[in-house]
Amino acid sequence: MFATLSNDAPELLGESERRELIRAERALADAGQSGCFVVARDAGAGPVGVLPVYPVARPYSAAPHPRLVLDGSTATQGWRTGCYLGSLGRAPAMVAVRSGMESGPIRAALLKAGWDLVTERSDQLDFACFPLLDDELLAAVSPLVAADDPVLVESLEAFIPVTFDSFAGYLAAQSRSRREMIRKEQRRFRSAGLRIIEVELSARHRELAPLLRNVEQKYHVAGTVDQYADYLAGIADSLGDQTTCLAVFGDDDPDAKEPVAFTVIWRQDGVWRLRCWGCDYERTAGAFAYFNLIAYEPLRLAIGAGAQRLVLGRGSLEAKLGRGAELLRLTSVAVPLGAAGIE
Repeated sequence: MFATLSNDAPELLGESERRELIRAERALADAGQSGCFVVARDAGAGPVGVLPVYPVARPYSAAPHPRLVLDGSTATQGWRTGCYLGSLGRAPAMVAVRSGMESGPIRAALLKAGWDLVTERSDQLDFACFPLLDDELLAAVSPLVAADDPVLVESLEAFIPVTFDSFAGYLAAQSRSRREMIRKEQRRFRSAGLRIIEVELSARHRELAPLLRNVEQKYHVAGTVDQYADYLAGIADSLGDQTTCLAVFGDDDPDAKEPVAFTVIWRQDGVWRLRCWGCDYERTAGAFAYFNLIAYEPLRLAIGAGAQRLVLGRGSLEAKLGRGAELLRLTSVAVPLGAAGIE
């Protein structure tokens, strides 16, 4: 649907951003689709900014269903074709600017050019979406879409600032009642005969895919095990040594052959971001596996690695706040377009 506009984009990106761009491109290619870059140029400096633009169409294994990106909004109900600008919807929007340049005007110009590109093809698309914008990007996007009846969905992303030098320091920073709750959850996890082991995602992605599908089905997203296996393999292939995969095994499985839960962490320099998690709900019931797996053990590792922030994602916010998290506001902006199919 879109042609690649430039091959200069990777030069502007840090290593973490470059790898995420590669992952997204490969995921789209596997689904028979392709993305492009909008590139800002300076006469003297060459390329100074880049915005990825991603067309998506059913089947949507390359990106989450728009309903998830928009926190349940029906703005894209009945969709068949669409376009994400800045992100495929699994991480905050990326509008990259060359280091040392004034970012505001360049980002605004990139967003306008991306929106112009989309509106030129609006008769081919059911929707366009700017996923997970920070406040600065939202301020730049809002005037572009103001006349198009946009749908704005605010979401909150939980993160734990890593300001402690040990897990004991993290506990000490919590209230007494929180400390007691966290210790209780850790004891319950151990008494359920469960343990957490770091595994190679590239070697175990097919075993983990059914667990991811369990979680996705809970939120009424229908994907196949093969699609989720391909998604996990894509992360392992493109993000490589920047990922940590933690899996839960039972003590009755000494050879760690049958995982019952897992999470994948993307280590973006000082920011560690949970990409996904999956579980066997029956096997982990009552064991507080979720917070042991996505908070306590990752936090222990992040502290040891000198990270500054552990990003826990956008679900179960109240529970995450109760474990010392803070919140960052992100806003997704969607616009229904001219193609048939929106109900």
